[in-house]
Amino acid sequence: MAALDPSGSVRRFPRARPIRRGGAALALILAGTALFPTATAAGAPAAPKKDPKKEYAELKKRADRLSKEYRGELITLDQAKKAAERAGTDADRLAAEYERSRGDVSRMAATSYMTGSIDTIPLITAGDPRAAVRDAAVVEHMARNNGRRIESLRVLADQAKRSQEDARTKLAAVRKEIEDLESQRDRVRKLLKKYKPEAPPKKGGGSSGRPDGVSGTKSPIIGNSMTPRMRTVLVEVDGKFGPFPAVGCARPGDPQDHGSGRACDFMESTAGRMPSASATAHGDAVSQYLISNASRLGLKYIIWRQRIYDFRGSGGWRQMENRGSVTQNHYDHVHVSVL
Repeated sequence: MAALDPSGSVRRFPRARPIRRGGAALALILAGTALFPTATAAGAPAAPKKDPKKEYAELKKRADRLSKEYRGELITLDQAKKAAERAGTDADRLAAEYERSRGDVSRMAATSYMTGSIDTIPLITAGDPRAAVRDAAVVEHMARNNGRRIESLRVLADQAKRSQEDARTKLAAVRKEIEDLESQRDRVRKLLKKYKPEAPPKKGGGSSGRPDGVSGTKSPIIGNSMTPRMRTVLVEVDGKFGPFPAVGCARPGDPQDHGSGRACDFMESTAGRMPSASATAHGDAVSQYLISNASRLGLKYIIWRQRIYDFRGSGGWRQMENRGSVTQNHYDHVHVSVL
């Protein structure tokens, strides 16, 4: 390479030995793949001793049996099952993605090393200092690019590990919920025997042109059709705590209790707004009254403030999954379902 000395004369350096393009990048790839020889070595979890898919299938059979015995709508169990399914799917996807990425990086390193397919260039080219600068920039760019690949692989391994741990946690929640419900089987059977299934009256029955004739309530009723048991609960709660902004009951086409006339929503606020502190305290009082009188009224469960109290289980509030809004998370109304 030629260069000017301070006196202005041209000074020539001896021709340098060529090196391979991307030599630094190749070294980085090889170093990176050494860090990640397998998913387990990378920090990604090894496969559990018990197949989670097989375990989930067994739990699902037990859950389906309970749902039939307990008249369906085992909401906390259903949510736990869905959460476990999502977590398991995510874990499988991330593990597969990790293995693909690790394989790509390993193959790149092995191919480049064994075949010498990366072009050779002289980093120092006689008579052309600009070429040396350009070639050095290429190597630096490749090193940075492959460094990002290695870091992405590391992040992916961590994500896969967390996802598998989450899947195991969700599966344990399903198992716990099932065991809790099964432990109450004798009590629930007696409860269901006491409260036989009811159906809402056929359309056209009752007074004032309403399907079941609910009248004289303090609160406006939306979907004024329900079973006699639900009507008794509505009248009692409305008489003691009303008026509410509205009470929503029948919902045609709903596959759950609103569709069969076995549920009502006692609204504490409207338009999807979070209720005030006073209205929230009112909802707390309503839910506590229902808990205290659940056996007498034949209640199945209540939902309030993203929690559910299922009277077929061992008791107590259970936190629910986030459904995405004030109304869907039951912050603005107390939901009541009857047997």
